[in-house]
This record gives sequence, C-alpha cells and structure tokens, in this order.
Amino acid sequence: LDSLEARKLAVNSEFYSSILVLGAELGGLEMRISSILTRSRKNSNQKEVKISSDPTDVVAESRLILWEELYKNYSTLKEDLSNGAQLPSIRVSASKQFGRVLAAENAVSYRGRVAAGNRRR
Repeated sequence: LDSLEARKLAVNSEFYSSILVLGAELGGLEMRISSILTRSRKNSNQKEVKISSDPTDVVAESRLILWEELYKNYSTLKEDLSNGAQLPSIRVSASKQFGRVLAAENAVSYRGRVAAGNRRR
C-alpha cells in the first residue's frame, strides 16, 4: 500500500476489501490497522486540496507514518496517531463492487458495545 501511494496509484476495490476482510478474520492488531485503513480511504477521483486562510502562513506538516511502519511498531506509534500524525491515503478505484467495500469496512469498524442490561427487545 505504501508503494502504491508513493506513486499516487489507485488500489483495486476487490484488493482493498480483501485486505479488510482478512484483518477482520485475524482480529487483534490486524483488525485495528484495518480499521485505521478505512479512515484513510479516498475514492480515486477525489482531488487533494490544501486551503490556508493566509497565503504566507506555513502550515507545520505532521509526521507521516507509513503502513508497514505502523504494523511493525504499532505499540510505540499509537500515541503519535492520537497526536495528529498523518497516514498515507488509500485511493480505491470506483467499481460496481462498492457494496463489498462498504461491507468489508463495516466488518472492521469499531463500535461501542451495548451493556447487557440496556439491550432493546
């Protein structure tokens, strides 16, 4: 994924969804990183635009963490993620299989758990 982003190439939607499904099946760290991947997804036709209110204002760039680096050193880098470190975007090509992409993203999304006494019947 890092090399595809370095070349600004789009990821095939089937490849992207298979990464997420595998992360969901493995659980643990792999599922956590798959969940983070979903937040970095962009459609391949989206453009990146940086907006600044002052043209002379230099925006401090935050540290870019590569996906491989995150996988190998997650325990030390998770604090950097909460402090605004950037992750590479993942450009997913649009396809007819977009429903599969959404289902795969749903499989790795973290949701709050409902307490046993508060379930709806």
